Amino acid sequence: SYLTARKAMNENFPKMVVYGIQPFIMDMSESFSEFFNANLEDVMYEYDHYIGAHLGIGNVARDRIVELHELGYLPLEIRALPEGSVVNMGIPIVEMRNTHPRFAWVIQWLECLLQTEVWPMCAYATVGWEYHKVADKFYSKTAPGADPFMAMADFGFRGMSCLEDATRCSASWLLSFNKTSTIPALPYLDHYYNAECAEHKIGIGAVSTEHSVMAANYAIDGDEITFVKRMLTEIYPNTSFSMVSDTYDYWNMVNNIIPACKAEILAHNGKLLVRPDSGDMVSITIGTIQKFWDTFGGTINEAGYKVLDPHIGLIYGDGCTLNRVEQIYESLEKLGFASTNVVFGVGAFCFHALFSPDNKFTVLTRDTWGMAMKATYGVFGGKEVPIYKDPKTDQGGLKKSQKGCCMVQKHPDGTYECIDGFSEWVDDNLTVLKPVYKDGHIINEKTFHEIRATLYPEVV
Repeated sequence: SYLTARKAMNENFPKMVVYGIQPFIMDMSESFSEFFNANLEDVMYEYDHYIGAHLGIGNVARDRIVELHELGYLPLEIRALPEGSVVNMGIPIVEMRNTHPRFAWVIQWLECLLQTEVWPMCAYATVGWEYHKVADKFYSKTAPGADPFMAMADFGFRGMSCLEDATRCSASWLLSFNKTSTIPALPYLDHYYNAECAEHKIGIGAVSTEHSVMAANYAIDGDEITFVKRMLTEIYPNTSFSMVSDTYDYWNMVNNIIPACKAEILAHNGKLLVRPDSGDMVSITIGTIQKFWDTFGGTINEAGYKVLDPHIGLIYGDGCTLNRVEQIYESLEKLGFASTNVVFGVGAFCFHALFSPDNKFTVLTRDTWGMAMKATYGVFGGKEVPIYKDPKTDQGGLKKSQKGCCMVQKHPDGTYECIDGFSEWVDDNLTVLKPVYKDGHIINEKTFHEIRATLYPEVV
């Protein structure tokens, strides 16, 4: 069977980043280890209890579960595209076969588990890759030498469906950027990908205020400027921090309070990142940076673009869609400002929707890149049989599957081609699908840095 990215729902995003396969394999191995080590009576009691309620115990072959438990290992071989690969449509990214003739049923039995574990991480990694391309484009033009991996952060934690979803999303985002506010992503990457996040500064965050902090201090002080100065001189004198600034009157903060704190800001051992959190982000970003240039000045970089004084900056974390981010970068470029003057925080909505140039968006689901797993080949009574689907009612060609065993090749231009119709498992050296699991053992485990180097070979 093959898991394939079949068709892009949005023609503006025709490729997908492969990611999340190794965590799936590691979790699967751990789960089945518990299964094989458990008492058979306990296993079958639970199985009978829930399958009986779901399908009716007389309608399933429970002896297969007993037989698998007695075998003592998962008779399965998996090959996959290297994680970090950027794949065009119609290409299998995971290939599975059983290694014991009694357990052909195991392959499709794992279909739902594989898909639900892998497609979200592929989708989130692709979102990060798309944002990175925009950052790299404008950093290269207006801030050569600056690191695009520092251009944006994940702000999506609280808007994800659950803690696990938030963690996996951020772990996928961090393939393309070094910043996140989702701390659980760091131990996740260390566990599944040996990332050594702390040592390599993966998952950088920022000390940040929130509206409750700003409002509470206003209630005590009777103004905003007292707290701003106290943060600069007493609370965070040697630390960069982000300050949400629109709790009451953003432009009063920018035009009056920040200039009144100029001495404290310039004496501060760090950077004050002013954070707007509402309104039209394009006009607010441009207007703020212009005001800060007039107030604090800065330097002209080697490409001829203005860079604000290092004690002051802007971070925007509300509504940072791909289109708006690009629009801001373009506006800054036209006004002679480097793209590094603003940092973006990408939130949960932007992880679940990709915007086209016409501002229409595609919601991220399993169908965004048409992910599906289909059986394509089997041996029945010694007879080799290609298995495939090709519905006559499928007008768009989405549902047609591969036929027989497949070979995947990578062309010099970076695109992939799938050649199907083979009557046997293709040798490892003839396909870019490489072994990652066999009979209970993980094979060719990769580190986070190896995967990032696959996605960004020119910079890692």
